[in-house]
Amino acid sequence: MLKNSSILNQRYQLETKLGQNAGRQTWLGLDISKSPPEPVIVKLLAFNPQIDWEEIKLFEREAQVLKHLNHPRIPKYRDYFSLDSHRGEGLPWFGLVQDYINGDSLQNMLDIGKRFTEKQVRQIAISVLEILTYLHQLSPPVFHRDIKPSNLILAKDGQVYLVDFGAVQDRATAEGVTFTVVGTSGYVPPEQLWGKAVPASDLYALGATLIHLLTGIPPTDLPQNQMRIEFGERVKIRTSFMEWLEILTEPASEQRFISASQALLALKSGRNDPIRLAKSNQSYRNPVNYRRLAILTLPQIFLIGIVMVFGWSSWNSGKKVQYEARQNIEEMNLYQEKYYEMHYKFDTERNYLMNTTELYYYNTSTTSNEALNHAWPVDPDDYFKSYFGGVFVDSMSEVLDSQEIEIKIKSIICEADDPGNISPPQPSAQNSCPQGSKQIGVPRVKLIRLKNKGL
Repeated sequence: MLKNSSILNQRYQLETKLGQNAGRQTWLGLDISKSPPEPVIVKLLAFNPQIDWEEIKLFEREAQVLKHLNHPRIPKYRDYFSLDSHRGEGLPWFGLVQDYINGDSLQNMLDIGKRFTEKQVRQIAISVLEILTYLHQLSPPVFHRDIKPSNLILAKDGQVYLVDFGAVQDRATAEGVTFTVVGTSGYVPPEQLWGKAVPASDLYALGATLIHLLTGIPPTDLPQNQMRIEFGERVKIRTSFMEWLEILTEPASEQRFISASQALLALKSGRNDPIRLAKSNQSYRNPVNYRRLAILTLPQIFLIGIVMVFGWSSWNSGKKVQYEARQNIEEMNLYQEKYYEMHYKFDTERNYLMNTTELYYYNTSTTSNEALNHAWPVDPDDYFKSYFGGVFVDSMSEVLDSQEIEIKIKSIICEADDPGNISPPQPSAQNSCPQGSKQIGVPRVKLIRLKNKGL
């Protein structure tokens, strides 16, 4: 019988049982091999004739995936082991051990009546999207498939952690391959019910979770209209944030943001993708002075209306196209940052986007110390501006007696001053936008530490 003070694998002492159901147990324990002992979470699965074999496969997959993850807000993997049948009521057990996070789940906070403000929910969204960006950019990508309030831990230090990778999928769905349907009702997107998970599937679950935090009501208890969660009348939040949540929870995956990094960019900028959200066109419209129009003749009003409609349509269309190009450059920058962090070099073989779209060419060129991402209009006569991004190894320094190297990575985005450039200018060696262009936003700086392998 597993009980308090039991020592598993000659290393983990069970302290407090946190949960139990259908052959599973979760314990708070101590890693007594450390001095002083360190708190850990021990997840146990009993093997018995009644258990679904798929549960064991998912448990093992969780251990294998966690073993290769390295993110500061995902509890670190420590161990995976099996116990002999003489323990635990004659049943063999499998154990998975992770670092303990001192905090409380968002579900527990909701259960005791906690209500989250828009500011708090936005910060939670940013934290989770940063984790998802890391997971989805792995090779192969990792899809969590069960994001919900109970799997998000708000630690005492204010950081949000993503836990419970028991439903994780570490490869894309292949044609003709059947996957177990996993997820939690209310948070699982329609495509996942058919066993197909994509990056946008985790975005849907995140959106449903954020709506739960804002309303205090589980998504299953909220009304729906054509499979869309209806929550607008129950919250008082900025229109741009509400529209952003509506995109995240679109029933059709192709109508959501295409990636966690794109969703994060839209959230931080306050500007949702206008191509996917038609109602956002309202934000570009200027009020009409009807009083002044009243003194004009009908033919004059008709001509003014024609000019306004065509002028507005052309201007708004250009804004949409340029904004999409700028977003794509941002994603290309993010990809190269993550690739360098994982491989100690930039990706020289793969363009993050296809070489051309209908209106823009895209290209990537790299050296050992920089990655340059270009976007310029297909037709030089179009009134569209070119963009380029730069990701640079800004500096290196040795730390800890040369056992590690600290590297500063800097990313920028520049917009050409004039439209229609056939080839955009390139950043200078000083990592700044050259003459004839201007910087978009604030440069992003990241410090990473790598083992010294003769870089």
